[in-house]
Amino acid sequence: MSAARRMNGALLSIEGLRVGFRNASGGVIEAVRGVDFAVAAGEAVGVVGESGSGKSLTMLAVMRLLGAPARTTGGRVMFDGQDLLDVDEARMRAIRGRDIAMVFQDPQSSLNPALTIGRQITDVVRAHRRVSAGEARRIAGESLERVGVREAGKRLDAYPHEFSGGMRQRALIAMAIACRPRLLIADEPTTALDVTVQAQIVDLIAELRRDLGIAVLFISHNLQLVAEIVDRVVVMYGGKVVEDGPVEAIELSPRHPYTGLLQACVPSLTAPVGPLVAIEGAPPRLGRMPQGCPFSPRCPRVVARCELEMPALLTEGERRFACWRPL
Repeated sequence: MSAARRMNGALLSIEGLRVGFRNASGGVIEAVRGVDFAVAAGEAVGVVGESGSGKSLTMLAVMRLLGAPARTTGGRVMFDGQDLLDVDEARMRAIRGRDIAMVFQDPQSSLNPALTIGRQITDVVRAHRRVSAGEARRIAGESLERVGVREAGKRLDAYPHEFSGGMRQRALIAMAIACRPRLLIADEPTTALDVTVQAQIVDLIAELRRDLGIAVLFISHNLQLVAEIVDRVVVMYGGKVVEDGPVEAIELSPRHPYTGLLQACVPSLTAPVGPLVAIEGAPPRLGRMPQGCPFSPRCPRVVARCELEMPALLTEGERRFACWRPL
């Protein structure tokens, strides 16, 4: 399916999104620079890239949760036929939690330590559904049970400090799915967890997507982790999309050098033992973006044109990539 057709028939369509920070002189430094991608109903899309690539800022802009001095400076975020950047705040509050829910990467700071887990989930339920307190508690218990919390009815009265890190993340996911949203945004939900618990959370999100039929946006710096549960991958660097396409195609034959290096950085259990691969250098700093391709200072395939001109996203079948010298 072409990129244009995907945008037109998508549940969520991000079109030319720009997010910037106002500086001391009154100007705006852009951190998200014209991002375009779409998510179909029931589809799982992974958004990957190093810290500072613009992944989380993009998601916060979608949810209208940007705090000063960040602000959206251009583009559209179309959800079910309406531009979320244009709706009033009351309408947006109704959409958050009911139609689109977000799981943040740090469950410790995302939960209120002074309120029980049950209170925090029931507050979400009653904010979006006309149900009694008893019914809201029943829904909260079912949500906790669905995400694998044992004796969920009793654990509703526990406080966040009484849960382990993995259990707190499950509680956040239970809160997110309590109103049966159509889109779940998971912003690096495994970052603070050990490897075993990471795998459990990834499996849980895949199971919820299958059982509830919801679309998923899974944000991560780990391409291999994302590839386990998504249909498509969007690779971001320097506030731009540099490649996107079906996960199988990107795993087997990445076209952008950055995507190839992200894959190579992941240690393999089957490959011969050797030195670990690293991407030399660091991502570009805000306000100091290269004139051409943002990856050019670190790219092993760089030529003069890369340093002077930003390549457009080229379409090749079901995938897109922005590179003058693709793999």
